[in-house]
Amino acid sequence: MRGARELIRRGGARVVMVAVAALAATPAAAQSWTCEQVMAPMRDGTRLATDVYTPRGQGPGPFPVLIERTPYNKGACANRTAEYFAARGYLAMVQDERGRYESEGEYYWLRDEAWGERQDGYDTIEWAAAHPGSNGKVGAHGLSFTCANQLLTAPTRPPHLEAMFCAQYAANSYRDIFWQGGALHMVLPTWLLTQREMVKPLRRNAPGHRGYLGTADSWFDWYDEHTEVGDDFTASMFSDMYNDLIGNPYYNDYWRALAVDERYADFDVPVYHLGGWYDRHIHGTVRHFSQIGTVGGPRARGRQKLIVGPWIHGWPPLADERVGDMSFPGSNLDHLALRLRWFDHHLKGHDTGIMDEAPVLIYVMGEGVWREEHKFPLARQQEESWYLRSGPSGTIDSLNDGLLSREPPGSEAPDSYDYDPAHPAPTIGGDLFVAPRGAADHRPADRLSLTYTSPPLAAPLEVTGFPRVEFFAASSAVDTDWVVTLSVVHDSGYSQLVRQMIQRARFRNGDEAPEFLEPGAVVPYTIELYPTSVLLQPGQRIRLAVTSSSFPKWYPNGNTGKEMLEDRPGVVARNTIHHAADTPSRLILPVIPR
Repeated sequence: MRGARELIRRGGARVVMVAVAALAATPAAAQSWTCEQVMAPMRDGTRLATDVYTPRGQGPGPFPVLIERTPYNKGACANRTAEYFAARGYLAMVQDERGRYESEGEYYWLRDEAWGERQDGYDTIEWAAAHPGSNGKVGAHGLSFTCANQLLTAPTRPPHLEAMFCAQYAANSYRDIFWQGGALHMVLPTWLLTQREMVKPLRRNAPGHRGYLGTADSWFDWYDEHTEVGDDFTASMFSDMYNDLIGNPYYNDYWRALAVDERYADFDVPVYHLGGWYDRHIHGTVRHFSQIGTVGGPRARGRQKLIVGPWIHGWPPLADERVGDMSFPGSNLDHLALRLRWFDHHLKGHDTGIMDEAPVLIYVMGEGVWREEHKFPLARQQEESWYLRSGPSGTIDSLNDGLLSREPPGSEAPDSYDYDPAHPAPTIGGDLFVAPRGAADHRPADRLSLTYTSPPLAAPLEVTGFPRVEFFAASSAVDTDWVVTLSVVHDSGYSQLVRQMIQRARFRNGDEAPEFLEPGAVVPYTIELYPTSVLLQPGQRIRLAVTSSSFPKWYPNGNTGKEMLEDRPGVVARNTIHHAADTPSRLILPVIPR
């Protein structure tokens, strides 16, 4: 088997290219494994449906175990990833989470995966280690929710968990994704709706059967029950998950019970972390890597790996190099082969060379190369300030057409706009949870915003790390939102979205209690954008767009100061960005010297 990396030298710099691993041909599916569904018992007696793929024609075993726990339906012994690993000498398992599809119990997102009263992740790993055919070594893998399950299980330290491959999930479910900057991210309500978990299910009458369609009798039973106890419509109709999400808009113990970043010291397992520059969880992915490797147990420290490409949410494509509007040469990745090398090392003891490679591999957009690094953020980064200034830049018909300049401002007038929550600015590309995603032309939203655009660059400028915006602003309302968008403006005028983030004003000094604005008062804000890596070429420009909404990514703020369910009808807010000598608003870029 050839390694998944190949080093070349280009212009004196060491560049890493990702190649598709050349794996030996595998026999036909029916000759490579057998599969059966088994009900795995949890500590409270609930049984979780688990498809077990046993290698066939590869010796009698025992075999190491690879397991993925999913809310998305394990299928009926027809999981391509499990088949891949079973054909290569693993006892591959795919399990429906509690209360989903063939598994017993009631589903509640992430609750039973963690360190609470029920610990389904721990119980499953220890059950798998004792399964006939297992050699006692267990690895876990998966993406998004199936990565979240791993992150919540690892702090419980199952004795037989040897390694994890975890792609794209948040470090803190509250701060990183569902209430970003204090604004409700629409991904979880949308997810609950599409997964039929938003409303309380009407169960079929058959004992033990979990169904959603119900019968006429089940409807009347539900209606009578909830009208008798006096529940309002929201409490009685919507699921506990949805009500808890909406009912906990501030950081509290509900969210701490799911906070991976508060349990990093409890990790004691090697983890390969995979992320994408256009993924909504990239902040968490790089934080897992850096923190677990620093404060985790002895088996975790120095044994973390990170790879980040120009990808959206989901596994990297095997062949397609296009992400949104743009192509990123050489960015495709055989992630199954990469996982195989990782687990062959940790579960089989094979010398795959993977631990000899640099701990970090990043794709630099705009340059089209892979590069090895040793930490993230990069130790050699230098912060460079670009100040918001009065224009015009002559590049965009926006609300103000301001400038970005390396020179700080003197005496300049502020820029104002009206934000009407009934007419939010559109989300275009980026880490949006529905299409279009990835690289996209942000000009339609730029035209509805304040923009600050640099002159054409005279030399290449690499931005790798966490950009942030420090600015001074006022609002006529007691609460409002600020949305900042970083873009690369190409020679054609195309405004390539790089990263976007939001800050709700009441959360500017903390997210555990509201702190409302005094209308008209100028106050400072800091917004850290999620990380990126992009090389701007000579002639290109940097743009920062500022507005107060991005829908449907975030639920629009009604500017009233009321909680979400009462925050309608909203009011129009007059919002103002100040950029003068005593209010030097600026974009701070993590620049890598060249």
